[in-house]
Amino acid sequence: MKDSPEYKVIVVGGGSAALAAAISARNEGAAVLVLEKASRESRSGNLPFTGGVCHFWHRGLPEIVEFLPDLTPEELQTMIVPEFSADSWYNKIMEVTEERADPKMTEILVMESNPTVRWLKEQGLKLEPATQFSVREGTKLRWKTQNSVLRARGGGRGFSDALFDIAEKKGIDICYETKAVKLLCDSRGGVCGVTVKDREGFRDIKSKAVVLACGGFESNREWRARYLGPGWDLVRPRGTRFNTGDGLRMALEIGAQPAGHWSGCHAAAIDYQRSRVPEGQDIGVVGGADDRRSEYNLAVQVNVNGQRFLDEGADFRPFIYAKYGAQLLQQPQSMAWQIFDARVTPLLAEEYRSGTPVMADSIKELAEKLEIPALTSTIAGFNAAVRDDVPVNFAIRDGKGTVGITPPKSNWAQKLDKPPFAAYSIGFGVTFTFGGLKINSQARVLDTEGEIIPGLYATGEIAGGVWHKNFTGGGGIALGLVFGRIAGADAAG
Repeated sequence: MKDSPEYKVIVVGGGSAALAAAISARNEGAAVLVLEKASRESRSGNLPFTGGVCHFWHRGLPEIVEFLPDLTPEELQTMIVPEFSADSWYNKIMEVTEERADPKMTEILVMESNPTVRWLKEQGLKLEPATQFSVREGTKLRWKTQNSVLRARGGGRGFSDALFDIAEKKGIDICYETKAVKLLCDSRGGVCGVTVKDREGFRDIKSKAVVLACGGFESNREWRARYLGPGWDLVRPRGTRFNTGDGLRMALEIGAQPAGHWSGCHAAAIDYQRSRVPEGQDIGVVGGADDRRSEYNLAVQVNVNGQRFLDEGADFRPFIYAKYGAQLLQQPQSMAWQIFDARVTPLLAEEYRSGTPVMADSIKELAEKLEIPALTSTIAGFNAAVRDDVPVNFAIRDGKGTVGITPPKSNWAQKLDKPPFAAYSIGFGVTFTFGGLKINSQARVLDTEGEIIPGLYATGEIAGGVWHKNFTGGGGIALGLVFGRIAGADAAG
């Protein structure tokens, strides 16, 4: 590592938001230092636990082709990718956040998403089709969530390794197992470096600007109870154990303004046994979200008393799974069962291969095995409520719902009557928190009076303002990349 006065930009964090900021600043000629709290083996925050999907607006397959130079014409001809406009994504974000998303931040996120993915490709990131968001139509694949078409080659872990490789080749210094503990300020209140703690102890590192990109507080048990509410201290984090709110604490200590939904988070349904792994151990499978149980649209979901408690067909998976996990907190034992029949089990995502379902040849037998006597009547009532006058179509919100039951299943409702039946037990885990810091369009952090804190930037999970109550799948990565690119360039300038 260089002597500290030589650094113009210090980036705190090691995930996709942090590395986007570091690469962007380095491209502008700045000397950049990345401080990663984790070891090299555990680096990159939550990114390795994701599918590595790049979400952005696009003009359909003719534009997607530009990102996939390694695919043959024959392979491209098997892809059906409708256009996904910037307006469509903006409106979807506003819909899922109940119009609470900051309009300006959301506009920047959406409009800059396409140029940012192009920028990543120019830096050397390799992309491939995100086939997990497609459905088969004969010999072709149709993308049902059109902004989820591409992912980094190798998923989340591949994304992480590629970004670190790009950063190292550009001459960016990276310090592992180095925790930022305090922001250094000059006499004017501007940020001029950080105090860090590593194996040798505490020391100060000076810089012209600091970019905070070190995640939220999902792995801080005390903060979860404080901000998310009672019971959340018992909920299992399902990503990195290093996101404990350090950046938030440091910024708030010098007067930064909080923003966003501090009592909200991304909480996904996961395998029940994995939700009970002691805190401090990683439960996500590096390279893929193997612990998730997100195929609501194919399931009938019941609690341990055999009662349905949510609309399994409200929307496509990327737009509901982050909020549906949290509903388990209100259920007995914070547990539920997802039940599938032979009609849909071949359609289950690969993540379900990590679990061992309870199998039965009849609903009565399944009720006995699960020790839920009410299950038989619940499934009978559900089957009787399924509309038969609408064909199922998993590529669209098909309106094939139920009639006369509460809660309804609004789309993709099919009778659960074809044996064998498979039941997967589910719990839930917190992935990241929505509360963060107030930033402007240059990703500069504002104080409680709405003034810029000189030299301080924020991006990624730590930047509050967009996500409220819910989010759109992959939107967290996109937000970090977009505002990371902006923050790095501005900090370097």
